[in-house]
Formats: sequence, C-alpha cells, structure tokens
Amino acid sequence: MGTDHANENAAEKEQRVAEEMHMRHVVNVLLYIVSLIVLLTLFHTVIFPDEPVIALLAALIFAIHPLHTEVVANVKSRDEVLSVLFIALTILKAFAYKESGKLKDLVFGCLFFFCALLSKEYAVTLIVILPIAFYLFKNEPLPYGFKTFAPYLISLGLYILLRLNAVTGAGEGAENNVLNNPYLYAGGLQKLATEIFVLLNYLKLLLFPDVLTADYGYSQIPIVSFSNLLVWLSLAIHLLMVVLMFVYLRKQHVIGFAILFYLANLMLVSNLFINIGAPMGERLIYHSSVGFAVAAGYLLSKGFGMLNIARISKGGLAGFTIVLVAVSGFKTIERNRDWKNDTTLFLADVKKSPNSALVNNNAAAACMSLAKKDKQDVAARNEWLKKAVQYFDKALSLYPDYYLSRVNRGLCYYNLGMPDKALPDWDTVRKYAPAQENIKKYLGIAGKYFFAQGMKYKAASMADSSIYSFKKSTEAMPDSPEGYYELGRAYYAKGDYANAIIAFEKVLSLAPAYSDARTLYEQAKANARQ
Repeated sequence: MGTDHANENAAEKEQRVAEEMHMRHVVNVLLYIVSLIVLLTLFHTVIFPDEPVIALLAALIFAIHPLHTEVVANVKSRDEVLSVLFIALTILKAFAYKESGKLKDLVFGCLFFFCALLSKEYAVTLIVILPIAFYLFKNEPLPYGFKTFAPYLISLGLYILLRLNAVTGAGEGAENNVLNNPYLYAGGLQKLATEIFVLLNYLKLLLFPDVLTADYGYSQIPIVSFSNLLVWLSLAIHLLMVVLMFVYLRKQHVIGFAILFYLANLMLVSNLFINIGAPMGERLIYHSSVGFAVAAGYLLSKGFGMLNIARISKGGLAGFTIVLVAVSGFKTIERNRDWKNDTTLFLADVKKSPNSALVNNNAAAACMSLAKKDKQDVAARNEWLKKAVQYFDKALSLYPDYYLSRVNRGLCYYNLGMPDKALPDWDTVRKYAPAQENIKKYLGIAGKYFFAQGMKYKAASMADSSIYSFKKSTEAMPDSPEGYYELGRAYYAKGDYANAIIAFEKVLSLAPAYSDARTLYEQAKANARQ
C-alpha cells in the first residue's frame, strides 16, 4: 500500500509539472504572437509606411523562421521574446511622440525602454538605433535624434542603479570552467578566429536552418585558427556588411537600418567584447533576426519586382512565399517535437551535437530518467543505464573535469550492480570537487555496501574477499573507524600483522577511545615482534 501510494504521488507530481510546463509554453506562444503583431505594426508604420506588402513579408519571415523554435519552446528564453517586444514598443512610442508631442507617448516610451532593459540588456543598442531610425525614416538630423533620446537616459540610469545593486559579479570559478568560458583553452588569436568563424555560422543558420540544436557549447564548435579559409570568408562578409551599412545609412536607405539592427545586436553575443558563456546559440540570434527579416523582406519583394511584368512578379513572390511558409512550417513542426520535454530534446540533439559535453551529459541524464520509469522492467532499465554510461563516457572524454558526469556515471554503475566501478568516479569527485551535490551521500551508500559485503565474506571465512571489501569500504568512508577496525581484524585473522597494525593505527587516530582496537593493536605488535 505504501509503495502504491508513493507511486501515485510521484505520478501526480509528474502530471502537475507537465501541466505547469504546458501553461508556460502557452504563455510563451501568446507572447510571441503579441510580439509579431507589434513588429508588424513597427514594420508597417515606421520602416515600410508606403509598402505594406514588404512590411507583411518581413513580419512573415520573422514569424515562420525555424530558428525561433527554441525561443518559443524554451521557457528560459522568454526574456528574448519580451526584449524584442519592448524594443519594438519603445521605437513605436518614440515615433508616436514625434508625431503627437503628447507626454503620455514619451512616458510610455521610457517605460517600455525600461522594461526592455529589464528583459535583456540588448535594449542598450537603442542608444544608437533609435536616433538613426529618426534620421532614416523621418529625415531628421542625427543631433536631433540623439537629443530626442535624452529622456530615455533616465530609464537607462535607473536600470544601471538596479543592476549595480543586484549583481555582485560572476560566480566563483565560472571563468575557469570551459562550460562557462568556451574559449578557455584557446589562444588569443585562436579565440578571435573562432569568434569570427561563429559569425558565419549564424548567417548560415538564418539562411539555411537545416540542423538545429539546443547547445553549441564546448566542444561542438571547434577551435579554429586564421589558417581556416572560412574565417577569412566570414571576416570578408562582415566587413562588407559594415561598409554597406554606412553606404546605405548615408543614402537613408532601409537596408542600412536592417544591417545596423543585425550587427548591433550580433556584437553583443559574439564574445568579441564580453564573454557570454557560450560560443553561440539559436536564441542569441533572435534580436538580430529582426534586421535579417527586414532585409530579406525588402530584397525578396524588390527582386521579384525586377521581373517587370506585374502579374509574373506578384505571382512569383506569392508562390515563393507559400513555398517558404510550407518548408519553414514543416521544419518548425519537426523541431517542436524535439522540444516536447528534456528527454526528447537531448536524445534528439545528442545526434546533432555529438561533440557537446553538455548535450552528452544531458542525454545521459535523460536515459537515467527513462531507466527510473522502467524500474519494474529490469532488462529495459539496465539498457537505459548502459546507454547513459555511454553518453557519460563521451562527455568525460570531451571534458574530463565534468564532475557532474562522474557523479551520475558512478550512480549508473552502482545501479547496474557494479559498485567497484562507481567508487573511482565518486572518489575523484570527492578529491577535486568535494562541494558537488550528493557526493558524500553516494560515497556513504557505497561504503555501507562494501562494509556489509565484507561482513558476509567474514562470516563465510573468505578472508581475501573480506579484506578487499573492507578496503573498498574505507576508500568510500575514510573517516569511519568501523571499516578500518574490521579491515584490521581481517588482516589479523589472516596473520598479516603488519597491515593489521596499519589499520588499527588508523582506527585509533579516528577514535582514540576505541578499546577493542587498541587491544588488538597491541596484540598485533606483539605478534609481529615474534
């Protein structure tokens, strides 16, 4: 009855968690839809006021892009959605204030800017983007644009004060962990070359999002040098983009704004100036994809317009858009299946990011969860545990200091009935990462297991086996005098007085008042002298 009740409670808890995650996902979807409506309004009223077709096409490209699957499906990425939403609202209210002169538009603009900063610091790019938007779309001199931005500095100042008060700095040791500092093992020029190389990967994913994954961390993105031609290709493309940006900004052309929005946000996630803790990520390009959508919508519309024959150009654009929506929709639906839960995500992504230590660790954790669900079917449970060990092996081959993997690999070994293999993993963690969660608990469990085995072998007069088990027990629990005491007795019974003395000395160093150990210690010394 007790077990059934516990299983029922576990099932109810799992169901409740699933429902909560579903509701959070629904909220993310609704926020995404709201942000799309706001972006469409921004495109139509500010960027393409006289070209509603381009505004709609740009919004559609942004809406259907498979690269945004992570932002919508991952509750953790809600800040990205909110940030873009509030950035768009800030620009809309800034332009509304320019037209109306009403104080409420200015107040709401400053409020939305503050909310954008609270969501994500990327909103700081508006310091440059907003004045240039006035220059491009309202033909206002740049000094006027920067002057117009002055009231928004109040929101920025308030945010900075809150941030300084709340943030005390990076966690201790974070910069020395390759999972948080992906370029830890790269030289200066290698780091720069790899960062430039990653920029090309972002462009590739925006243009052709064929393989999507939740993690591009160590060591899925290889460290490259300037001998790699793709680095130079990336550098050439992005330098060309900078040149084109200034050329088109000077011409007050919308492409200049698109490139500015893309590059300004890209620089914040490029690691070129600030270590963001990951080489790249699909959610990280979300802001820049606004600029990409603006440029793509404009170029597609104008490209098909160059066909000269109105019916053909409109039909071609419509046909291309339908195909684009269909292909993107298929890819997005396919990717959404992976994001059903952590288990489906990491077991799918370990095939796409086989060299990511984090993904291999998480795939192993997913296998452990499935093993727990299949605990009534011993064969199926053991298969999942063996698969988990394989993924942990891969994670540790990529990153030997991944102590969480060692803890859990040891747990897999223990549950597979191989405590001898579990102990080295747990002992390594104890030596180099003693603060790791549950390590003392697991070592205690292993120590008691080996102690019990030693007592069984002792009762069966199997001296060598009992000595082996008691030694393992003392390795797991080096502060327990009982293990050393029984080890000493086993050696004593075998006539190995030298090792018995060493064991009893350890007992007395841990528990000086242990009278039985002292008696045997004196007897062992006396026997050793004979």
